[in-house]
Amino acid sequence: MEQPPRKKRPPWKAIIIALGIVIALGGAAFGYFVFKANETAENTNDELNRGDKSDRRDDTVDLTKDHFSVLLAGVDGGASLEEGRTDSLMVATFNKESRQVTLVSIPRDAYVDIVTTDGEFKDKINHAYSYGGIDTTIATVENLFDIPIDYYATINFDGIEDLVDAVGGVEVDVLIPISGRATGNVELEPGVQTLNGKEALAYARMRKDDPEGDVGRAKRQQQVLEAIINEATTINSFTKLNRIMNAVGNNIRTNMSLAEASQLQPYTKSLRSFNQETLAGDDLTIGGVYYYEIDEADLADKQALLKTELGLPVTAGTDSDTEEESDDDGLSETTTY
Repeated sequence: MEQPPRKKRPPWKAIIIALGIVIALGGAAFGYFVFKANETAENTNDELNRGDKSDRRDDTVDLTKDHFSVLLAGVDGGASLEEGRTDSLMVATFNKESRQVTLVSIPRDAYVDIVTTDGEFKDKINHAYSYGGIDTTIATVENLFDIPIDYYATINFDGIEDLVDAVGGVEVDVLIPISGRATGNVELEPGVQTLNGKEALAYARMRKDDPEGDVGRAKRQQQVLEAIINEATTINSFTKLNRIMNAVGNNIRTNMSLAEASQLQPYTKSLRSFNQETLAGDDLTIGGVYYYEIDEADLADKQALLKTELGLPVTAGTDSDTEEESDDDGLSETTTY
């Protein structure tokens, strides 16, 4: 299905780094980021076909007042962000009152309704990107969780290697041994250690030898994500910052402007200790093809969690007891007791 050409924002409307690095920059470092962003923004194809707001919103969100969501997508497309499939999908919510960041991972083989402009059909969620790019992926995730996705950030999965090397390596508590040709001959034993880019990528991507499968890989990807953020929040070297910006410009696309990114400073501390969740489910085989069948009760719980963090009404029948109250952003505020 042919997609209409995306619009490019002018060069001064620069990118936010998908993994939270830009959020952590302040003072002189942030000023230098602006300078570097201007150099890299022309390579960022960031507009969505739908425009600047979700169809599930009455108004465009205001980051100074509203709760909002971001879809983080790791794309396994080789050298291109325009092709391939999403090897990793995470929904992050940012709560303006608690400053809490909640991250829910979606297993790549999750059997879901793919939402396209031509209709819906069942398939693995990571195929959504190949059917219609980030727009179809966002529509599918919105349908899955029954929430608006306000922003997105895609990263070429191989770019994680560049990002980790740019921050000088990351400290990770390796949970399982890593080895073999499928990992690029990377050899890792369990325990706390500093990983370089190649090692971090292999640790985040390995799936077949993990006894927990997709769920285990999601946990490891969240570990690497958190480790990158932890390193980025302590950056005091312009040399490292320059390397990070080069890695960002080459590997990341987003619809968040630099002006919007500057409103995210209050979430810096939360990015070091965000709430991490993964959709539970079971193995499913249809016609000899493996899928991940999401547990409906757990999906309802995750929907309730994300809606609560976004100040949206939670549908009756979940485990959460909620009370709705009016909120200034025109949405129904949900308070959990």
